[in-house]
Amino acid sequence: MAAYRAYDHIEDRRWVEQQLTDEKEDWIDKRAQEIIAILPKDAVSLFLFSVPANSNPREGLRHDSATEAYNNLATAVAYAQAEHDWEHRTGCPF
Repeated sequence: MAAYRAYDHIEDRRWVEQQLTDEKEDWIDKRAQEIIAILPKDAVSLFLFSVPANSNPREGLRHDSATEAYNNLATAVAYAQAEHDWEHRTGCPF
């Protein structure tokens, strides 16, 4: 009988850990999407004020590979910030 109780306890613990993991991943995904929404939509917008208007790199920023690289950067930054926010949240609403 004790073995069944121990097994039930282990299963309950696994279930709780899975729920916490799912909650964390969901929270991080939602937070990352919020961050992505506030970032510039493309590389040209990001560098608008730092690259002179008559400069050739502006056209390079519109290229598909530059767009893909910018999207990868924005996603990496958003998820890194979301994970940081998760680790440093206080849980206090005020």
